[in-house]
Formats: sequence, structure tokens, C-alpha cells
Amino acid sequence: NVSLSIPENTITAFVGPSGGGKSTITKLIAGFWDVTDGAVKLDGTDIRKIPLSQLMDQIAYISQDNYLFDETVLENIRMGTNASEEEVRQAARAAQIDDFIMGLPKGYQTRIGDEGVKLSGGQQQRISIARAILKDAPIVVFDEATSYSDIENEHKIQLALQNLLKGKTTIMIAHRLHTIRDADKIVVFQDGTVAEQGTHQELVKKGGVYGRMWEIYTQATIGKEAV
Repeated sequence: NVSLSIPENTITAFVGPSGGGKSTITKLIAGFWDVTDGAVKLDGTDIRKIPLSQLMDQIAYISQDNYLFDETVLENIRMGTNASEEEVRQAARAAQIDDFIMGLPKGYQTRIGDEGVKLSGGQQQRISIARAILKDAPIVVFDEATSYSDIENEHKIQLALQNLLKGKTTIMIAHRLHTIRDADKIVVFQDGTVAEQGTHQELVKKGGVYGRMWEIYTQATIGKEAV
């Protein structure tokens, strides 16, 4: 009983309490899970009728749990594509991670993982954004991280997203509400249903679920700044 449409070349943000259904619906949209009733359609076509390889070409999915291979930084960004090293570097620059990589012992040839360098959560996310920039899929599903709260990482991730999301259809799970104030549409999930949807201004004015979330969020933010 969830029905919504996401227009092309817009930013749609999913917000709501934990367990409300945000991650579930993004996994359904990306084809990772299948619906038991109804359908998810891409440009009017049921995604179950689209070959998986074609569907995967259309969607770049960036989760909070970014998986990195026990391989070089270069191969982690390239990830099965035939991109040249310069193309990988261009994507890394756009993802605000090139300077960090060049400072590693072997640059792009540095290994990541158990036998190599360990990356912070924010650095891992920017590696994943570089992958998505290189992939250049028309649809981007982004699960905004909550744990990368230092100002430098958040600023760099926001710059990286500006480069990634140009001309894309974007679906973003948002935890920090200030990051999605300018979204074209905000969809509020609660208990597996769509509680309300609209722009930030519309939903704050309405004073419903999102309005209460925004009030609590801004009070918490002011409290942190005061500390």
C-alpha cells in the first residue's frame, strides 16, 4: 500500500523514524529485493521484465555499508570497468578523494583491506561516490551516512555529491535533515507507509510528522552548537 512516483532528473529524499521502511523501498527500487504485491516500474516498465545487467547499468547504489575489496585503491574505484587510470583519477577528484589517495604510500596502487591501509567511514564513502561517478548511471540511490559527523568529511561528501548528482534522478535516504532542505520532494515514511510528502517548506508549514522531526532536529543541532 505504498504508492509514489519519482520524476526524472529530480532529488527525492526519504526520511522517517528508524524501521519506517526507507531502506526497504530503496532496495526494492534497485532490484535487490522483489515486491510481493504490486510493481516497481522504471519509465513505465516493470523492473522484473528488465534484464538484471541492464537494470544494474541504470542504477548506482551507495549504501552506508560500503564494501571495499582487498585490492588496490585503483581497482576498488574501477570495479570491473575498463576505465583508464586517468579516468579513475578524474572520478576521484570529483569525489574529493584524490588528494588523500595521492598521499598514500603507493598512491592508487596502495592496497585496501586486511593487508593494506584502513580507511575511515567518510573516506570509504567518497571511494564509493567515485565509483558511482565513474559508472555514470542515470539513477543514483544514496543512503546518507550518520556516523561521519566531522565537519571536514561532511563538507567533502557534500561537494562530492554535487558532482555526482548533476543531471541524475536521485533518491536519498536522509538522516541529517539540513542536507535535503532543497530536495524537489521529501517522502516521509512511518510504520511502512508514506505518512506525507512535499517540499521542506510545505511539510514544515503543515506541522505533521516531518514538522515535528524538523523541530526536534533543529533543537538538537542548536544544542550541539552550544556545547
